Amino acid sequence: MMQPDDPRLEQMVKTIDIFNGLNPGDVYRIYAKGMTHMALKDQLIFHKDTVGNNMFVILGGKVGVFDGAKQIATLNVGESFGEMSLLTGEPRSATIKAVEDTMLFVLDERIFQKLLTKRVAVQMLMNMSRMLGKKLKGANMKIRELEGR
Repeated sequence: MMQPDDPRLEQMVKTIDIFNGLNPGDVYRIYAKGMTHMALKDQLIFHKDTVGNNMFVILGGKVGVFDGAKQIATLNVGESFGEMSLLTGEPRSATIKAVEDTMLFVLDERIFQKLLTKRVAVQMLMNMSRMLGKKLKGANMKIRELEGR
């Protein structure tokens, strides 16, 4: 378990998009309230169309994003997934599976709401908005490629 002065917290602020702009103390409080989960290679994390109220941050390893049997993306250390369901309550838009042994940080809606101060909540929501914007831009580019534009 990390301690408040752990140098890894500073690294998390720098490399994990959702923690961008926070200080190590904020990240420690978030990390201390969430939980970590080890997903072994080929382990299913969640299915498309299921409802979820948590998001995941990749601390180590990689996950695949699947639509049916087809892998449509790979997410790496520092990237997150599941934030759409956390924010909207809508069903998951893809299936996620570990493509190698992967350490995940899991943050559920209850902890997210209870834990965050106004300043931290605003920063994390801004970070989520940026991350979702990047994902949307990537999806739009993929659509253009498929359409041959």
